[in-house]
Amino acid sequence: MNSQQLLARLQDTSAEGPLDRLAALVVEHELSQPLETLFPPALVARALKTALEGWLASDTADRELASAIEHLHRQLTQDPRTVREAVPPELSKGLAELAARRYSPDRALVLAVVDRPPVRSLARGLLLNVLIEFSRKVSAPVTENRIAKGFSGLAKLAADQARSSGGALGGIASALSDEIERQVEKRARDFTDSALSGIFQQFADALTDPNRASEQAEMRVAILDGVLGQPLARLGRELSRVDVPGGVAVVRKGLSQWLASKDATAELEGWLTRAMERNGKRPVREVLGTLGLLDTFQKVGRDALRGRLAPIVASEPFARWLETLMTEETPNGTRG
Repeated sequence: MNSQQLLARLQDTSAEGPLDRLAALVVEHELSQPLETLFPPALVARALKTALEGWLASDTADRELASAIEHLHRQLTQDPRTVREAVPPELSKGLAELAARRYSPDRALVLAVVDRPPVRSLARGLLLNVLIEFSRKVSAPVTENRIAKGFSGLAKLAADQARSSGGALGGIASALSDEIERQVEKRARDFTDSALSGIFQQFADALTDPNRASEQAEMRVAILDGVLGQPLARLGRELSRVDVPGGVAVVRKGLSQWLASKDATAELEGWLTRAMERNGKRPVREVLGTLGLLDTFQKVGRDALRGRLAPIVASEPFARWLETLMTEETPNGTRG
């Protein structure tokens, strides 16, 4: 067989043709390799570090990101649909079913997340404002107060009893008198400070009590429904308020500082090694098989590789290389 005949055979891209069988051979060889051999943690770590450093050193990366965000912003603001209308109905239904599943998170976890100083400060301010506003309405003159109008006798009796009982209720009742109204804020602050812990505890109970799993599921479904009902144009306007480029600048700064440290490559390799700890020594074929993906990867890999090889074997440089290979002498004096 001369070089022209061999070239013609290789340029046959039909199913089960020579090039297709060559692609299948390469794919099968790669699938037989252990996962950590195909993706060595040390090599992948260096490649990731190099890629990140290249992105961080780029003068055009920020402009490209800003352009992409602006393009997405225009698309969203000009789209009249809601999120639900833009998402396949099967996906919306699946998300709703997922949200409706019975699940109650760990109470300690919820408290650790929500009971933080800024959240506590916000809740304290909101509760304090409600108490002060309520006390002012209650302490208004009977002729101006809709709550008190028509109930002045009962209100006076309740106030007298509350004063005699003391405590927070007595403080609020005492505030009905103009001469001690200035004490309302102080008493409200004291009450708020003592009530905050209980509020967070009750909030955590409501979110984590397995006996209230149905209510929790209803809340998740309602939140999802609210998200799916949002117009895409509103999300587009919100995107313009987020300042994504500014956030990316912060991320780039943090990444630059980390990559400049002497431990960056070792840390990347350590993460990858731990990620492959369970399956790293298993052949890729076995890992994909347990996931039900082997047939898909075999077909996609074979088709993709055949598609990449076809223009190579059809090129003039490949033809010249093959002809040279077939005509040059080997070390033992024979020709290819």
